[in-house]
Amino acid sequence: MTGHSPTALLTLTSSHPPLRRVTAIVLAGGASQRFPPDKLAQLVDDEPLLDRTLASLPADVVVVVVGSVRQVARPVIFTSEDPPGGGPAAGLVAGLRKALAVSADVVVVIPADAPLGGAAATTLLTRLEKEPNAQAVVGVDAHGWEQPLQLAMRPAAAEALLAAAGPGGAAGVSARRLLDALRPGLIQQALSPAELWDIDTADQLLAWRLRSSAAVSSILELVTKRREQAAGVPVVVAIDGPSCAGKSILATAVALRSGASIVEGDDFYRHTLPRLDVAQREAMSDAGVVDAVIDWERLRAEALLPLRAQQSATFQPYDWDADDGRLAPPKTVPAADVIIVEGVYAARPELADLIDAAVYLGVDPEVRARRYAERENDPDWVRFWERGEAHYFSAVRPSAGFDIQLDDPDSQNAS
Repeated sequence: MTGHSPTALLTLTSSHPPLRRVTAIVLAGGASQRFPPDKLAQLVDDEPLLDRTLASLPADVVVVVVGSVRQVARPVIFTSEDPPGGGPAAGLVAGLRKALAVSADVVVVIPADAPLGGAAATTLLTRLEKEPNAQAVVGVDAHGWEQPLQLAMRPAAAEALLAAAGPGGAAGVSARRLLDALRPGLIQQALSPAELWDIDTADQLLAWRLRSSAAVSSILELVTKRREQAAGVPVVVAIDGPSCAGKSILATAVALRSGASIVEGDDFYRHTLPRLDVAQREAMSDAGVVDAVIDWERLRAEALLPLRAQQSATFQPYDWDADDGRLAPPKTVPAADVIIVEGVYAARPELADLIDAAVYLGVDPEVRARRYAERENDPDWVRFWERGEAHYFSAVRPSAGFDIQLDDPDSQNAS
């Protein structure tokens, strides 16, 4: 369905006048290069992703979609950036031009691939309603990074952005840089991981689908029980299991439901390993491999201890791009009520006093072999890694000792 409805009123909960004519800009451009052929047609909650995003907006909002004309389930106005494929900033400018022509009191911007973009829009609009001196509100993530495609603004701010874009329409310009035109009247609003979540890859789609699965529910039920026993400290969940089982996807799905912070075990790969040649690795015992792969001492001291103390954790992760023993620039994992540490060896005994719930995620051997082959790892390294995993899950941390045992995400039914 194409076309548009008359400008409407959106009721916001605030202490200020509650009625506003709202136009929403939904950015649906781009070539879907990371999720071909058309990510916006992928089914999310039994409807195409674009329709799911549009449905998250209140029914009385006028919607401008920047992108190719297509069939959608609600009335919208279509427009396109100039030139087509000019990037997010160009799409934002094109949407603003159309939105101002509609004559709105306030404009809100969301990405088309964000299933809960409408919830984020309402959060931003409510904040703008409560701050009469602010001209615009931008969403920020848990790290404090501004998300320029999650934005609400008054018409004057929209005009300022258009003026800053100039005659070129901001083609190829950074959307973050474009926001500078709104300062100092731009304020920030924290958004939840679910409100910010956008789907650019098949794994991100799977994580979104899994968030409502029985597997995620079982983990969160255990978290609730542990929280009752935790005396106000964060609950730490370890998601362990063989490589290629989908632990990071499951961890992401849990975080989308709970707002948990995630610690990636691979960030603590021992930086001394790349210095060892094949003969040195082969000379290690199986138990030695278990101890050699992940720097659990640093994981414990630099991540889990501060997070358990309700503080953010800052550390240098292993630099997998260089993969030569160097550490990457520091990263920060924000404090949260629920902490997930995911990866092989996440539930090792030396961390047991900091782990409240241990989840084992299994995987079918044939599926695992296929996924391993897709990674194109060095055969000597794979043999080394496999020896450690086999010993760990047979002698150190057998699956029977975990609080919850699950199958891999691809086999789970996410409703």
